[in-house]
Amino acid sequence: MRKAYVRELKPYSIAGLAGEFGMDVGRTLHTIEELMVRGIVRYRTEKSANGADSSDEEGAKDDERYQFNFVGMAMIGDLVVIAYPKYFRDGIPSLDALRRIMRVLKRDAGRASVATLADERERTDDKLPVMLALLELYAEYGVYSNFVEGRELNGSGAIDWNRTIENHLPILADGRPVYVEYETRKTLRDESDFITRLHRAVLTECSQQLFAAHVNDLLSLDELELSDAEVDEFGDAEMLEWRLERERGAQFVDWKIAVLDLLWRYLLNRESSAERDEICTLGTTSFFHLWEEACKTAFGDALSTKLGGLDFSLKGEWVERKRDTLLGIIESPKWERCRGGGYIESGPVATLVPDTISFAVDGDGRSVFCIYDAKYYVPSLGGKMKGQPGLESVTKQFLYQSAYKGFVLDHEFDCVVNAFLVPTASDELRELARVSFPKVMGEVELPFSNYIHMWALPASEVFDAYLRGEKIDAGVMRAIWENGE
Repeated sequence: MRKAYVRELKPYSIAGLAGEFGMDVGRTLHTIEELMVRGIVRYRTEKSANGADSSDEEGAKDDERYQFNFVGMAMIGDLVVIAYPKYFRDGIPSLDALRRIMRVLKRDAGRASVATLADERERTDDKLPVMLALLELYAEYGVYSNFVEGRELNGSGAIDWNRTIENHLPILADGRPVYVEYETRKTLRDESDFITRLHRAVLTECSQQLFAAHVNDLLSLDELELSDAEVDEFGDAEMLEWRLERERGAQFVDWKIAVLDLLWRYLLNRESSAERDEICTLGTTSFFHLWEEACKTAFGDALSTKLGGLDFSLKGEWVERKRDTLLGIIESPKWERCRGGGYIESGPVATLVPDTISFAVDGDGRSVFCIYDAKYYVPSLGGKMKGQPGLESVTKQFLYQSAYKGFVLDHEFDCVVNAFLVPTASDELRELARVSFPKVMGEVELPFSNYIHMWALPASEVFDAYLRGEKIDAGVMRAIWENGE
C-alpha cells in the first residue's frame, strides 16, 4: 500500500494531492470526495467559517482549496493517508513522533467508548479503532477463553476424595488407609470453545490486514499468528450474532464482555465493507481537545478537586467551604427579573470555566497560583502577531484571575501566573509573547499579574506525560511559573 503524508489544515491543490497519493487526477478527486463525506477533508472558501483556523491559508494559491481538517490515519483502497498535526511546521515528523501521536489517538478512541458503541449494534465506518481495541485487549488479557473443570492424577489441586476412593486402592500404614495415587481437581482452558477459536481467527485477520497496509510500525504492533482458520468458516452474520449474544448473556467478566461486543462490531463492519468502498480511520477532527486534555494532565489540573483535598491548609471562610471545588467557588452572574415594581432573582446561570488551575513553587520558594489555557494554535514566530488567541480568550483569562482574587489573597500566594499554552514540535520550551489589557481590565498589583504570557511547549513532553497519566517533570516547565511579576 502507498503512504501519503499531509499536514493538518495546510491548503492543497488536486494536482498536488495527486502527486502525494501517486494517483491520476480523476481518482484523486474521487478519493478526496470520499474523505470530504467523512469530514476528513474540507473545501477552503474565500471566507473561513467562524472559528476556523486560517493560520496556513495566507499565501495559499487559488487552486489550493483542500484542507485536511483531521489528525490521524485514513486507509482507503490501497492508500494510507497520514495527517500529522499542524504544529509540525518543518515537514514530516519522525517515526517516533508519529508513533506518539498514534498512541494518543488510540487512547482517545478508547476501547471503553468503542465497546459502548458496540452495545448499540449499529453499523459504523470506524473499523480501525475496533481492530486496535481488540488487539489491545488481547495484549492485556490474552485470548478469550472459557474453562472446564477436569481431573489430574497426583496433581497440585484439591483432592477429589470421592473419585480417589472410587478408582484407587489404598495401602495400609499403621492400620490406616493411605492413597499413594489420588485424583485432584484442575481447571483447564477449553481450547475447542467456539468463541475462543473465533477470537483467534479475528485477531489473526486484524494483524494480517494491518501488516499488509505496512502500518504496524506506526501503530507499534507485533504480528499475530494465532489461527489458520478463516473467519468466513465460522458461519454467516446471523449465526455469529446468535452465538455471541448467547455467550454474552452468560458472561460477567468486564473485559470478556468488551471482547464479545467488539467481535460483533468487527464482524458487522466486515460484512458491510464488502458492499462498498471501505474507509478505515483512526483519528480526530478535534485534536485541540486532546491538546487541552494533555495539558490538564501534564500540569496537574485541580479544577475539580475539593478544597479540602488540596495540598495546603485552608484559611478563613474557605475552611467551611472545604467540600466545594475550585470550579465551584467561582461566582455566577446574578440575573434579576423585573417584577411588580421590583426585582426577583431568576436562578443560577452559567459562569466562568477556566481550562486548568494548578499550584507550583518556584526556585525562590514562592507559592504560585497558576491559571493556564491550552490553545491548539500555531502563532507566528516573528514580526506582526498572527495566529494568537483572540480578544475573547484574552478577556476571559484576566477574568479568571479576578474570579480567584479572594482565594489567592486569603491563602497568601506570592504570585499568579496567567499563561496560554500552545504546542511546538521543538524540544525546547519557549516564551513567544505576552499580552496586557490595562486600560480595560484595570491594572493590578502583586500577587496578581498584568500580563498573560504565551508559551510554546514541547508537545512531545506534554503528550508523554498524558500517556503516562502523570504530571510533567517540574524542571522542564519551571520557567513558566518563575515568570510571575
